[in-house]
Amino acid sequence: MLRFAIPSKGSGYDATLALLESCGLRVSRANPRQYTAVLRGLPDTEVLLHRPADIVEKVAEGSIDIGITGYDLVHEQRADDPDLLVIFDDLGFWRVELVFAVPQGWVDVSSWEDIADLAAEMQAAGRRLRIATKYAETVRAFCYAHGINAFDLVESQGATEAAPSLGYADIIADITETGTAIRDNKLKIVGGPILRSTSVLVGSRRTLRGDGGKLLLVRQLLELIEARRRGRLFYSLTANLPGESTEAVGRRVTEQRELAGLQGPTIAPVWSKFAEGERGGWFAVNVVVPQEELLPAVEHLRDIGAVSITTVQVQHVFRAQSEAYSRLVAALGG
Repeated sequence: MLRFAIPSKGSGYDATLALLESCGLRVSRANPRQYTAVLRGLPDTEVLLHRPADIVEKVAEGSIDIGITGYDLVHEQRADDPDLLVIFDDLGFWRVELVFAVPQGWVDVSSWEDIADLAAEMQAAGRRLRIATKYAETVRAFCYAHGINAFDLVESQGATEAAPSLGYADIIADITETGTAIRDNKLKIVGGPILRSTSVLVGSRRTLRGDGGKLLLVRQLLELIEARRRGRLFYSLTANLPGESTEAVGRRVTEQRELAGLQGPTIAPVWSKFAEGERGGWFAVNVVVPQEELLPAVEHLRDIGAVSITTVQVQHVFRAQSEAYSRLVAALGG
């Protein structure tokens, strides 16, 4: 059995289920209070529901084979652990930033350099800058790398934004998606992000290496996720064009090569519903184009006489091989 951990609740749980369902995989739980489930569409896979922070630890120690969690937690808890592999580095949700935030009244503090100067001034005055955070290891390393040397980290496991107003910290280092909670607590973000984070798929080197059965299941999962994530960026266009031959229509469609599809157009004669001789010489053209090229491709087809243009968002785009799986095999040593 492949042991696959996903977040147990909240937005991470909902987004994970939506991602898997878009890939044709469905998490089935007999009881919403159970912390195990079956993944319909991927055989021999047991789904385990855990806290995202616990997923990092359990995959690293090998009690779980793969799991979905946040990169911020991977960086904080197991940044240098060779047994924890980031298999897929952006699943498309949980995009947040770890930032410094200071009271809005500190008008002279607007950068990391200002925080370093402030810490030095406070040190000279006999006290140290207090930083409330849940990310002690990440923040400590960042501070030392950017000249912020005199500080104390205050552990915070909840409502970090309230720490300055409650008086147990001077500034905070916390994750944010929109910055709303920071502003609501009369704080402001200074400097750029300490760390950018998103949802990732992690794997255990010690349990996957040499296990062909588990690797086969991981490959199937990666193929589906990768193809679905790629497919969302493309549209399939179908249009009818008049023409003398397949070759003539093909030459017109490919006049703008960047709008002529991934490999080129698919062209086939249309079996006309009109009486023979009343109307003929029509061809169906299908092209797949990136999302940003959708309207230019439609205009190009119109310009060369296309009618009845329809579009469908592509569900999956599979390539000759899974890039994520190739990277995993390389990381495992072949």
